[in-house]
Amino acid sequence: MELIDTLPIGDLPTPVHTPGPSERFDGHAISPLSRCSSVSSSSSTRRDRWTQVFEHALKSVVHITCDVHVSFDTHSMSHSIATGFVVDANLGIILSNRHVMSSAPSTHYARFENTESIRLMPWYYDPVLDFAFFRYNPTELKRATPLPISLAPEKAVEGMEIRVISCDSGESISVSSGTIADTKRRQATGSCGFDYHVFNTFHCVAAAGTRGGSSGAPVLDIEGDAVALNVGGIHKTQQSLFLPLHRVVKTLNDLRLGNMPARGTLQTTFQFEPTEVLVKAGLPLMDICLEYPEYIDTRGMLKITSIVPESPVECLLMVDDVVYAADGKQVFDFESLFDVLDCFVGESVSLAICRNSCLTTITVPVHDLFAITPTKLLRIGTGCCERDTNIVLCDVSYLAASSMHVPLSGVLVAEANTLFTSAGIARGSIITHLNNRFIQNLDAFVELLLGVEDGAGFMVQVLTTSGGRFSRICVLPSIPAAYSYDIMQRRANSGYWSMENIRPTALPKTLSTKLSAIPVSLQASHAQFQKVHSSIVYIQFYGLAPVGNTFSWASKGQGYVASKEHGIIVCDKSAVPSYMGTVTVAIANSVEVEACVEYIDPIGCFAYLRYNPDEIADNALEEAPIIGTDGGATLRVGDNAVYLVPNFGDTPILCQTQVEMRSLVPLDDLDPNHEQVLNIEAILLKDRPTPMSNSFICDNDGFLRAMWVSHTNASTGGGSNDRICFGIDIQQTLSVIEKLKQQRSVHLYSLNVEFSRLSLLNARMYGLSRQRADEFSQAVPYVRSMFVVRRAPTSGSDSQDLHVNDIVLKANGKWVDGVSSLAAFYDDSPVELLVCREGAEHTLRPKLMQIGDKTTSQVVYWAGMCIIDYDGFNYNQRKWPSSGIYISRTGVSSPASHISWPQMITHINQVPIKNMSDLVAAIQNTQTGCQQFASKLLKDQISVSDYVPGVLVKIKLLNKSGVAYETVIETDELYYPASSIEHCNNGMSKWIRKFI
Repeated sequence: MELIDTLPIGDLPTPVHTPGPSERFDGHAISPLSRCSSVSSSSSTRRDRWTQVFEHALKSVVHITCDVHVSFDTHSMSHSIATGFVVDANLGIILSNRHVMSSAPSTHYARFENTESIRLMPWYYDPVLDFAFFRYNPTELKRATPLPISLAPEKAVEGMEIRVISCDSGESISVSSGTIADTKRRQATGSCGFDYHVFNTFHCVAAAGTRGGSSGAPVLDIEGDAVALNVGGIHKTQQSLFLPLHRVVKTLNDLRLGNMPARGTLQTTFQFEPTEVLVKAGLPLMDICLEYPEYIDTRGMLKITSIVPESPVECLLMVDDVVYAADGKQVFDFESLFDVLDCFVGESVSLAICRNSCLTTITVPVHDLFAITPTKLLRIGTGCCERDTNIVLCDVSYLAASSMHVPLSGVLVAEANTLFTSAGIARGSIITHLNNRFIQNLDAFVELLLGVEDGAGFMVQVLTTSGGRFSRICVLPSIPAAYSYDIMQRRANSGYWSMENIRPTALPKTLSTKLSAIPVSLQASHAQFQKVHSSIVYIQFYGLAPVGNTFSWASKGQGYVASKEHGIIVCDKSAVPSYMGTVTVAIANSVEVEACVEYIDPIGCFAYLRYNPDEIADNALEEAPIIGTDGGATLRVGDNAVYLVPNFGDTPILCQTQVEMRSLVPLDDLDPNHEQVLNIEAILLKDRPTPMSNSFICDNDGFLRAMWVSHTNASTGGGSNDRICFGIDIQQTLSVIEKLKQQRSVHLYSLNVEFSRLSLLNARMYGLSRQRADEFSQAVPYVRSMFVVRRAPTSGSDSQDLHVNDIVLKANGKWVDGVSSLAAFYDDSPVELLVCREGAEHTLRPKLMQIGDKTTSQVVYWAGMCIIDYDGFNYNQRKWPSSGIYISRTGVSSPASHISWPQMITHINQVPIKNMSDLVAAIQNTQTGCQQFASKLLKDQISVSDYVPGVLVKIKLLNKSGVAYETVIETDELYYPASSIEHCNNGMSKWIRKFI
């Protein structure tokens, strides 16, 4: 099967068939002399002529920067470069490709003569063919004096020498040469997947070797006229594909007159088949020639290859029908057919077809192609500019229906965030039902969605086309209160998209009756584990913003109820990695309640949640039995244990094991976007659970002793994530739980150093005396290792601080047998340490560093940046100040896409920025006020002379290495309005979205 991709210049398969170079577009034979240029001169004169063409084109060809901000229809978020050229300098009209403009909300800038840049208005794009027209305001140009290039589609013939003037591969200007070898190159015969592709047209072919960046470039002859438009290339060859300009010229003439071009369609895909192939298949060519003699010399005819399911013509036309006349006029090619269809939009037309070797005439309806090309979308989310962070829905377009062979009904998922993907709904799926009600289009979906009770989940039926076409039922959770329902609609006059939030204000939930659940009963032989198993809950987290160590927008895991009376749950930090999110807790796989994040250990592995215990019946849950912090509370090497693996509400898996090893988890790169652990002692079991399972480690008496957790070492910028799993002592959570029970804030203090284990033998080599070694062995008979400082940011700055290679013997008068006594402190009481430093013993009272006092309470989205507070943890190793704000993420197609993350913001327009209040004030000072523009846009009254609200802003940044530099961004208040997600006391969700 032959597949041609006419997206930005890329790789395409070599065609199976190339028509012979003996005819023109109208199917008539041409003279060999007509292939020669009308300019006949010496080689030097030709060089001069081509030089003049280049100099003229240099003033017309522009470098276009394209940023697609919201996925829509067959287009996804992206940043790219392309080419265009001026076809009308007085009106400011630039011709380029449809895939350059895209049908989605996007921003484009054109650079003239490589010096002057100007914003373009996305004026018009063809519903199917790969061409589009931009507009710009000619009065805005200060230096550039563009010269228009004339369009001459009739001059494109085989054997013509051409030049392609473009920004190939991102170069400022590039010239490719070639010779048109074919003007009737067949289009793709099969589906190109869920992507934009061109069909129902011919292409011109030349070995010009154009590649990425040359999309939309003019194909010029020696007289400087554009004979075709560069659109694509063929895989592993130098062949370039050019779009003929017949339809382009007609459309441009209509637009100049202020008329919308007529575009008719039969909702069918045609293929140009050679005549001899059709004759062999039974086409009665001689009978056709009796009525239309011109067909005796034709090279081929149009055959139907696919029909949109459930379309009005599905019962009238059939695949393999050959169309040879329309409205009594001969149909030689695509252009002649669609010239007729454009005259019968909304009416019926008679087609002369050949079906099963029989000639017949049928009457079929002609539909408006613009009516089945969507211009409206629904975006559900926070407006974050990253990929896969919002849900984007739209009507099923003719392009998508034809490509995926589905009906023009339902709602297309143009982008899916974790709410959808976790339920198995991927991009390219089609939602056909919501809560068992059929959905015809996006308007019907919006009406049903607004009728769903706030905080309630819903059920959808989805048609999946990838990997086979099948329908399935998916259950979705409640949509977070911080998500908005943004209706975005393309305005025909300007091509800009308006945006309006239609979600009503959420009302507080009222408690009606307590939810009841019955835990699974274990066998009598395992009765001692019943309480632990009845305390285990299933947790689902959906992130609202890319904050800190949040690498996934959705995560899940298990936790246990630490306090039934106070509704406190302890879970793995990988299950709930951020304060910025919604949390649901499933009990006994029967009922579900909301929970909020109370505390996340910034250097540990635990997160602490709180649910409303009044919502749950008393018999639905148990409190996990835990041994206190007295001696023998922690598992030691060689101890017997049982690991309990929950089984989604069914009978759990119980396995006997032994503690094989206790070792320190190494500290990774101190990056604010990494999961961070410091001085964590891991428990490794002899027979370990499944690596990714959330297991609970108990003793034989049924007491919960440890929890199996996972830790991710992630690379900044989306590198590979290495996940390691290990056990952690439950006793480390007791201090935090007690504070949470008393409704007290948790203040964590740390020595801010990293420890490593040191054998007793090596400690002697470090200078530890034999007497101290013997005393340690007698006091701690079960281990033969001590703890030494491996890394200390303040080493050498203060005699009371810990230095590298210090061996810690005692803490507050007790021998140190585990790192937990050195890892974390929950008050600022002085800590007295006995250390061995270079063979001498010292008593130190080091200064404790407070960690994690700041919890994320606000996230600001501005110009494509996600900006949050910085808590200063390990700042001496990061070379950042102890407080401030930093950029956690930047959008790939946003105004700030050139800024890497993480980066600290120190100044905006020379004004110091120290906290989120300073940031909000600085943003407000840069805003130009877009209410008037938005009001005019809703009325579709924006013209090319109206400026899109936005200003240039100078930002001073500090990278991870502590290097300061300045950069400039141009804000976009149309597609990137400044907003924030803030903490509030609105039920358990506690997060709302506001515009700044």
